Amino acid sequence: MSGLPRVGFVGAGVMGLPMAWHLLSAGYPLTVYARTPAKVAALTGAGATLAGTPAQLAETSELIVGCLLDEEAVEAVYHGAHGLFSGVRGGHLLVEHGTLAPRVVRALAARAGGLGAGFLDVPVTGGPQRAREGRLTGMAGGRAEHLDAVRPLLGTYCSELVHVGPLGAGAQVKMVNQLLVSVHVAAAAEAAALLGRLGLDAARAKTVLMSGWAAGSMLDYCLPAALTSSTAPSGATIGGLLPVQERVAEVLAEVGLDAPVFGAARQVFAALAASGGSALDLSQLARVHDGGSPVTGPGRHRVPGSGVPSPLPAPAVTR
Repeated sequence: MSGLPRVGFVGAGVMGLPMAWHLLSAGYPLTVYARTPAKVAALTGAGATLAGTPAQLAETSELIVGCLLDEEAVEAVYHGAHGLFSGVRGGHLLVEHGTLAPRVVRALAARAGGLGAGFLDVPVTGGPQRAREGRLTGMAGGRAEHLDAVRPLLGTYCSELVHVGPLGAGAQVKMVNQLLVSVHVAAAAEAAALLGRLGLDAARAKTVLMSGWAAGSMLDYCLPAALTSSTAPSGATIGGLLPVQERVAEVLAEVGLDAPVFGAARQVFAALAASGGSALDLSQLARVHDGGSPVTGPGRHRVPGSGVPSPLPAPAVTR
């Protein structure tokens, strides 16, 4: 026996799957559930146990970890006829990593509390690559003693873990994070488009831009990839951010805050998605500025015409 608690994991997607692998590699007795079992076949082949239902997973686990995509997944996995809450009992501790609206997180925590279980909302940031490397940053909302109880577990894939406040605070900080990501990607796309129109080498320009005040994670991620044609789906797609942006807008509306820069960034994402680019990597947002024309040559962007891009519709009001 390892002496480690039995862990149940649901939500083995682009971010969740490497998390589950880190847990298994660290020796945690792991039970997994997936609505599509083929997604976790490699995990079960390596020693994880496959649960037939979320309820069964809960009944056989001491700690339950989720990384769910959206409210639809929450409804199916937590609240369904054989959902997690059907198997949760007093003494359980649930950790949810999904990027969910704060109101959804609070509702889950209230239901868990009614069953005598603890709950932490711990969204993560860092993207698929850092998930594979075990270098995510977690922003935790909930009771400090609950977080202390799972720090070793979360430490298998989070190199930094910050207690940001009470339940729901993790989700709120993640909304701020996603607001910034959206704006930064849109800004990086504009920078890439300008480099292309000027005929400058993106790799050399990146060396300069990343050495001063212009530096940022999304600029680092997007250049020079933004100027290289790619239609391959990735773990960080244009379409993947759209529903998250809706959640950010919901939080902005709740507090009555106008965010015109974020609103403009949403419009850029919407423009590429409307042209069929939802599956493209975030770096390809620069295509909005050339009408989606092909990219030619390493680090070069050939743009038809010499005028400025057509203006986008006015940003949606986020109040």
